[in-house]
Amino acid sequence: MDEVEEYRYEPKSVKELFIEMKNTVELMIDLAYASVLFGDKEMAEEVLELEERIDLLNYQLMSHAVLAARNVKEAEQIISILQIANAIEDISNAAGDLAKMVLEGIELHPVIKEAIIEGEEVIGRIIVSPDSILVGRTLGELELATNTGVWIIAARRGKRWIFGPDKDFRIRAGDILIGRGTRTSIDQLKEIGRGVIRVIGNERA
Repeated sequence: MDEVEEYRYEPKSVKELFIEMKNTVELMIDLAYASVLFGDKEMAEEVLELEERIDLLNYQLMSHAVLAARNVKEAEQIISILQIANAIEDISNAAGDLAKMVLEGIELHPVIKEAIIEGEEVIGRIIVSPDSILVGRTLGELELATNTGVWIIAARRGKRWIFGPDKDFRIRAGDILIGRGTRTSIDQLKEIGRGVIRVIGNERA
């Protein structure tokens, strides 16, 4: 296993760890494809940071399993759990490989980009500046999906990831929002996040 950050055991359940691993790897796949499509090195770096998070979660899961297995029967059940967790880590590593290609400047064949762009929706990374109309407001108040056509699928605050933020999630300056939408709608929300555009839908700041 690759070296992971300093580890402190957290009393999370197997279910909680699996949910976080699943959500994290799904986000990694979206970001990895988007980074390849747009040659976005910052997005590729996000993928590699999430890959490290998956490594840590898998390490936590193994520690949890060791503590939980009290006899041979329970140990056999734990093996199947670890196999699935390792499969998730394999997917994470594959997404990381895509991101590394972007960071290394490897030019992809046009067919690959065409396959990725075939869908109408793309993934975007929106950085919220202190001057943005988004600051201090909740997703419910902003109704971004309705007003901009962008669905926020995750947010990063410092080193903490929030997956599937709900309507009560209040945006702060410095937050990084990960959104899904059309290229046009993503570009518009990036401008709003930077504070360049002071309008959301028909609403003005």
